[in-house]
Amino acid sequence: MTRPHYRIPNMRMRHGGEMCLAFVLACALVVGAVVTAGAATALSVAVQTVVRAPWQDRIDVLARVESADHTVLAAPVTGRVQGPFLHPGAAAAGAVIARVEVPGLLAQIRAAQANANLAATDLHRQQHLARRGLVAQQSLDLARVQLQQADAALLALQRQNAQSILRAPFAGTLAYLVSAGTVVYRGTPVATLLGRGQPWARAELTPRQMRRVAVGMGVQWHAGDLHGAATVRSLGQSARTAGMVPVYVALPASSSLLPGQWLWLQLALPRAPAWRVPNAAVVWRGARSEVFVLRAGHAYAVPVQVLAAHGGMSWVRGALGSPATLIISGAARLQDGVAVAVRP
Repeated sequence: MTRPHYRIPNMRMRHGGEMCLAFVLACALVVGAVVTAGAATALSVAVQTVVRAPWQDRIDVLARVESADHTVLAAPVTGRVQGPFLHPGAAAAGAVIARVEVPGLLAQIRAAQANANLAATDLHRQQHLARRGLVAQQSLDLARVQLQQADAALLALQRQNAQSILRAPFAGTLAYLVSAGTVVYRGTPVATLLGRGQPWARAELTPRQMRRVAVGMGVQWHAGDLHGAATVRSLGQSARTAGMVPVYVALPASSSLLPGQWLWLQLALPRAPAWRVPNAAVVWRGARSEVFVLRAGHAYAVPVQVLAAHGGMSWVRGALGSPATLIISGAARLQDGVAVAVRP
């Protein structure tokens, strides 16, 4: 006996329903897994709201003190440069800088001194004999002339020797151009001396920095324990040395700085707005710097220019928006547009 044919369609419908139900359950599981995976891949970060504040930038540059009292000490005679040589640096007014020894001059001075002594002795003898009437007046006069000639020759040699000594005409910074024992001709530069009269400082800035500097701008200077205030006196009009432009800063006439001395200048630039952010929020990628801002559950990279960093904080410039919610923890692991989860 065969089975009725009407049961076959019912079996197909039952199996088809089971397949549809299984498919729906599978889709639900897949969607749930995707949602769970998405939640698991969201990086956990900490955020902080920052706002813009006034920022005063500055330029720190090394400068050298110069002065109008500048002289070159040259050899007055031809000879060999001898000591005493001073240590390069500060020199007092009247200090002996060097001495140019003329060959044979000291021997000539000793010989002239002996001749003068002999002429003086001869004159004394002639005077003694003249008082006794033993010599003629002509002999006495001749002895006086000989003494005068001997004294004049000795004085000329002594003056020549005195002229060979180089002395500092004023107090300043000394720098030697030749070493001891060098043979020089008359007029050869031996040393330079920079005095304190009308001092100023000369620095070199890039053309980009010069666009932010103006005459009359305030300047702070530091040289070891010494410090003070000054002003920008004038600006160079061309880039002369390695593309750098000179800037001249007027220093007080009573300053204790010496020409040739090095010091640090701090030029305060006009105030401009900037962002004060934690150092951990700044991400460096080579020479490029950026921060990440939180927008709609995602982290977006914003390029910034770091102006300064101290005390755990950085001053930056960039299009962050105002106010900006900044990612301050875990920023180094982020990529632009990645989903993030904010830690409570």
